[in-house]
Amino acid sequence: MDAGPVKLLSLIADKGKRFIVPVYQRPYSWDEEQCEQLWNDVLHIGHLQEGAHFMGSVVWVQEGTMGADGVTPALIIDGQQRITTVNLLLAALADYADSHPNQADQLQFSCNELTDEYLIDSCREGEGHYRLCLSEGDHDQYESVIHHLEDPRAPITSESHRIIDNFQWFSHQLKEMKDPNSVWAGLRRLEVVSISLTQGQDDPQAIFESMNSTGKDLSTADLVRNYVLMRQPLEMQGKLYEDHWRTIEIKLGVDVYNDVFDDFLYDWLAIINAPRPVPTRDVYRFFKDYVTNNGYDNHGQIVGLLDQMSKFAGYYSRITSSSGDDPEIDRLFDRIRALNMSVINPLLMTLLDDYQEGDDLFSRSDFVSMLKLLESYLFRRIACQMSNNGLNRFSLSVIARLRQIKEDGSPGYRQAFEAALLGGAGTSHRMPDDNEFRQTLLSRDFYPFPRCNYMLTTLENAYHPKNPIDFSSRNYTIEHILPQNALAHEQWRQMLGADCERVFAEHVNKLGNLTLTAYNSELSDGLFKQKRDRIVGGYQDEYLSISRELRGAETWNAESIEARTCRLADKALEVWSMPKIDRATIDKYKADKQAKIPTKTVSLHMLGASGLLKPGDRLESLSRKYEASALITGEMMIRVSDGREFESPSSAASHVLKLAGASSSSINGWTFWGHGGVSLDDFRSRYQVSQGDMESLDRSKVRAMFWDGFVDFCKARNDFMAAFGSAFTRADHTRYLLSFGSPVSGCNLAGLIGIRDGYATVEFLFHDPAQYADFLEQKSQVESDLSSQEGDLEWDDKDADKKSRHLTLTRHTDYKQDQWDDIYRWLADALLKMKSVSQYVR
Repeated sequence: MDAGPVKLLSLIADKGKRFIVPVYQRPYSWDEEQCEQLWNDVLHIGHLQEGAHFMGSVVWVQEGTMGADGVTPALIIDGQQRITTVNLLLAALADYADSHPNQADQLQFSCNELTDEYLIDSCREGEGHYRLCLSEGDHDQYESVIHHLEDPRAPITSESHRIIDNFQWFSHQLKEMKDPNSVWAGLRRLEVVSISLTQGQDDPQAIFESMNSTGKDLSTADLVRNYVLMRQPLEMQGKLYEDHWRTIEIKLGVDVYNDVFDDFLYDWLAIINAPRPVPTRDVYRFFKDYVTNNGYDNHGQIVGLLDQMSKFAGYYSRITSSSGDDPEIDRLFDRIRALNMSVINPLLMTLLDDYQEGDDLFSRSDFVSMLKLLESYLFRRIACQMSNNGLNRFSLSVIARLRQIKEDGSPGYRQAFEAALLGGAGTSHRMPDDNEFRQTLLSRDFYPFPRCNYMLTTLENAYHPKNPIDFSSRNYTIEHILPQNALAHEQWRQMLGADCERVFAEHVNKLGNLTLTAYNSELSDGLFKQKRDRIVGGYQDEYLSISRELRGAETWNAESIEARTCRLADKALEVWSMPKIDRATIDKYKADKQAKIPTKTVSLHMLGASGLLKPGDRLESLSRKYEASALITGEMMIRVSDGREFESPSSAASHVLKLAGASSSSINGWTFWGHGGVSLDDFRSRYQVSQGDMESLDRSKVRAMFWDGFVDFCKARNDFMAAFGSAFTRADHTRYLLSFGSPVSGCNLAGLIGIRDGYATVEFLFHDPAQYADFLEQKSQVESDLSSQEGDLEWDDKDADKKSRHLTLTRHTDYKQDQWDDIYRWLADALLKMKSVSQYVR
């Protein structure tokens, strides 16, 4: 790295380099606010006799070597917004000089001088002609400005764009000035710190993140795009952007990409990290960790990451804009989206991915049923005014549970989903039953309800599902049949009866008094018969099914409203139904009845990044019934015999079973596939242990791995084998305790491990309290013999109220796998020491 202060114009004018804005940089984004700040700074320093104005830093890195033309490509890592804006101001000055030839004698600059010195290289053509090369999206607009300076007959593009807008803003400011020379003077006094990085030594990404502190804040989208593409060779960046990153932008919507990318990224990472939530304040760091942990930052792996992001960008677009090709499913996405519960977007994306990529994991009718249940679950909770504070964690737990069903190859995906949503009775995530929901529909004031429009439109279309009305195409609003101002009219008061004020207050906002109309202002506070008989918009010609009572009604009072409320409540129970599910099914799929759901997903990419597996490794079936082989590809996918590739071992195994004509294709791919005789499930366990992720593992499996390793360790120690023999090697290694026999009659020596609580213990157990009491008399000698052994020594009281007595030596420790050899060494030494003090037992 080489850093030093320099005049900004000197940096721009350096004919030995050509600044290039890489494709991964965000588009030019400065608007009038930033331009005005630069303008004021330039004018301020320009009016002074001396001094300079510091603009921050420009970080760049030489790409490749100097060309035959003596020019070095310089990629701008940080500072492209400032350099681009200053170039636009230079272009505006040049254009001013060219369009005011009568001021040539007074101006201290000329069009040709500014253009040739700072903006172009007149000796070169093509891309090399421009001293600054912007990324796609800005390139054409910028070139049209420069081309116009060279040939005033060439028009500047009329397309609205920040490049053009800011050039025109500077041009307008110059036209309003009496002395543009002060602008030129100010530009020449702008200073920056030029920081040139050394390829292969400096990390452009790390420096970029730490130094980007001026101008407009970078969005997460900017940071992620830069992180993904900046690390790639220049010749790959353009192709990766065009072929992959651009696809993500298009799927999310080019016009809204910057607005929705952060939400998309969070939702995608939430799926990956389920059931644990992603820290909302540190999504970018979490993304970087995910890239590193999965080896996507290794050569050639980045395409796999971008393809995965692109796939889920398509899912995000589908659920947020209903852009699919299945009208019924898209309508369900529309209705769920209308509930404004974006917290369940990760769950929707998971369902959509498993439907499209799950190799017949469930049917289309199952998918429709699950979407309807999810809509019912959400709406019932909202209508019954239940808190949604824990809904995020709950939906993530459902994602993890479904993933476990899928990876285990277990049947019953839909049943597991239904059990998750319907099995929460008595908890904060319960679904209101029919009685609670109906009571809410009958009693609640629904006009202030934010989802009232959704409720009425959904009820209406439920009467004619094959011909739904597009309520968005007309200006439908909520209509009070009994007007909100009814008590101001004597005829309405008479219709409501003697207790009209109480009746009005209790019924005006009830479900039965609300409907939809495109003629709200016309109906307004009219009398009932006036509203019914209107030629345009009257109830008599009402075609909405939810308002059929109004066509021939003569009065509208409490009884009318209550009757309509009951009818609509009955319909609502059909629309937002609660499927029947037996208690046995709920219990079967309850989290506490299942094997422990992993708190962290392990992927083939993670196994590859850790070196446990690598591209080119062959997998073989461990099934005695189905022979199969597969290959780990360069993208850490599983390629089976017919050439299809899968991210998931279970999906690959399921496909193999289908090819073999199996009656059922539900199978756990992690136990089906192996490499070198070791199952992928064991590889996964080894990875989790190496990462200290004990919570995701069955503890008996971790204990077996630990004790197996300890046995191998002890077999290599002659002193240990001489002292204890080999009996312990054949013991059950899945328990927390491993016995090492009886050093003397009536006693037992054991090793204990507490993986969750972080301890290792050697225990000397006495079955005879009297024998222990005699041993306790030798306490000082025993403690002297054990003093060199690390750990906390603890004696039972000789009068303790229990059948046995213990002397224990305990060491607190971390069970990350890189610590296991150290724990093995301590356990072996402690067991030998403890056996040696058995000589004091009488």
